[in-house]
Amino acid sequence: MKKPRVLMAGAGGQVEGLVRLERVLVTCPACHQSVETVASDGRVKGYCTVVGRYVDFPAETAGRPDADTRARMSQAARKRQQDPAYRAKISQAAKKRWQDPEFRARLSELTRERQQDPAYRARMSEVIKKQWQDPEFRAKRSQAVKKRR
Repeated sequence: MKKPRVLMAGAGGQVEGLVRLERVLVTCPACHQSVETVASDGRVKGYCTVVGRYVDFPAETAGRPDADTRARMSQAARKRQQDPAYRAKISQAAKKRWQDPEFRARLSELTRERQQDPAYRARMSEVIKKQWQDPEFRAKRSQAVKKRR
């Protein structure tokens, strides 16, 4: 992202009516997507089309929830995952996405590119080596292989 710019705008060119406009990268507290927007006097206000509601929050804390908020969000997500209707809805949406040839091709290309990245391959190698050091992981994998035979 480019370095944030600070723009000053005034009504009729009057100095006392200045409004501080700043281009910022924030995480929307409604949909949790990263977006580039303009903050006016340190606040971000606008309409989130993803969730269909207006948002208004301080730019400096833009979408960085505190520990209590993160815990509530996590609990709500776990509760949603327990709902069979919600799970069916998500499943249907994923199946529909995978029927789209453009989506499949894009994801396939991204995966291919990632697999060719030496840094990614090194990270994954370390993760897998670490997993196999865990006796519980080894036992689970061993059982899964024995079941398939």
